Amino acid sequence: MGLSRWKVIVCLVLAAAAVWGFSHWRYSAGYGDADQHWRGEWAQRDARDATALAQRQAEARAEEQRRQGEIDAIRKQASQQLAGVQADADRARAASRGLHDRADKLARQLADRERACGAGTPGRSEAETSGAVLLADLFRRADDRAGQLAKDADEARARGLACEAAYDAVKSGRGK
Repeated sequence: MGLSRWKVIVCLVLAAAAVWGFSHWRYSAGYGDADQHWRGEWAQRDARDATALAQRQAEARAEEQRRQGEIDAIRKQASQQLAGVQADADRARAASRGLHDRADKLARQLADRERACGAGTPGRSEAETSGAVLLADLFRRADDRAGQLAKDADEARARGLACEAAYDAVKSGRGK
């Protein structure tokens, strides 16, 4: 092989290397352009997603604050109603004490009268006296129980209305 043949082979190898280098350079440039384009697209998508997420979180916080505000208002109103129920129960208890005192007084008067009238028949007056005391005690217990039941019923009604109002307040925000 002569020198000229080696020159041709070297020239062909150099030409092939130049073509390969040029095509690799252009491929890399195209790949870099495409990569840069897609990175830009992904960055825009990520920015849109982050903005949408922030907006949904802000809306959820606003809705939670609205609901909590309504619940707080309902709780305050329920507390006022329960305070009214307690005041009514206290007034009823005071009136009940007056009735109890009156019943005790009537029982004592009846017992005194029976003792005065039935001095000759001791067994009869004791039975009638204990009956009057028993009736007074029964009246007192029935009145106490009725007062407690009325208070419990009023409290349950106030709490039930507050619960219903809270549910309606929360439920009304779901459709928004």
